[in-house]
Amino acid sequence: MTTTHRVRGQVPADSPLQALAGRTVTLPAESLEQIAARVREMRQARIDPVLLPARRVPWTPIALTLAGAVLGALVVAIAAILAHEPVVAGIAAGAMLLLGLALFPVLTHLEMDR
Repeated sequence: MTTTHRVRGQVPADSPLQALAGRTVTLPAESLEQIAARVREMRQARIDPVLLPARRVPWTPIALTLAGAVLGALVVAIAAILAHEPVVAGIAAGAMLLLGLALFPVLTHLEMDR
């Protein structure tokens, strides 16, 4: 689903949706008809709707940059091992670990946006 807009609002205490009172509700919308339907739904529940454009985040370049950085850190680690520099190799290994961990949420968001 390609979401072009989000309709958001906070549920008041006197809303028919009392279980969600005090929480912020966000509904996706693809077209003008869906935006109008979502706004109607929210107004029926006494929620003041706010229309927000969906922000597109360029996850592919971010993922490729992180993957390239992991490979760069791997090259530095191998070079440090061959040069008998254990401190530099350890720092490069830590960088690979942190960059690899940062890659997981980026890939998750990339997959969710498809």
